[in-house]
Amino acid sequence: MSDESLNGSDTSLHVFDCSLARCATGRSCSNLRELLDAVRTVPDPVIEHHMMRCALEDRFELDEFPNEFARWCWESLGDHLLGEQLALIDPYQHRAMSGVRGALEDALEERLWGLDRVPWCRSGLELPLIESRLIAYDTGDRIETPAELAEALLQLSPRSLFYHVHEARRRTKNGADDFSNWLESLGVDESLVARLRSMDFYFFNLNQLRREILEILRDYLQHSLTSAPVSV
Repeated sequence: MSDESLNGSDTSLHVFDCSLARCATGRSCSNLRELLDAVRTVPDPVIEHHMMRCALEDRFELDEFPNEFARWCWESLGDHLLGEQLALIDPYQHRAMSGVRGALEDALEERLWGLDRVPWCRSGLELPLIESRLIAYDTGDRIETPAELAEALLQLSPRSLFYHVHEARRRTKNGADDFSNWLESLGVDESLVARLRSMDFYFFNLNQLRREILEILRDYLQHSLTSAPVSV
């Protein structure tokens, strides 16, 4: 989806929402070696789902991990060191899935090399490999000003936040989120745009992300009000 389809020919922000279409691959992982083989061979949409789109799963609102691989290694394999290492891999730092795949391979290979035995999970705790597609749609809602954006953020669904922040980082030409791109087009203070783009958004769950964006916007709006010239 192009940037233009978000805003059309007007200056408003068009609010989109999304949903996931999931498809089981029929494949699962029981141990660390199987996970490494899966990372090497599964299609890109499987890596995308377990590294990025899993944020849309309800359980990730209470999870300490930003991706499914890290969570599974920590909880099901009991490998806390590897879980922490995989949690630090930010897939949005790579413009292509080959880079994400390579970072995962490196971490898994290094961990296997240093182990005397291959960790297995208990029966029933296997990692089912899922492929997904993101389906986006225009809600019909329009936002005209930064103040309206702050108000709207209180009501936006977590899926909408994911689309306009996470998914936008891969969809937009400059690799930025839709909110900062739209605010930049309005000519707002560059510091606001910079703060939004510097967020470590991947390491927040979606409710934490909402609070972070709101705090940034409210700081900006409050500063704008206090620094505005008073007419006499």
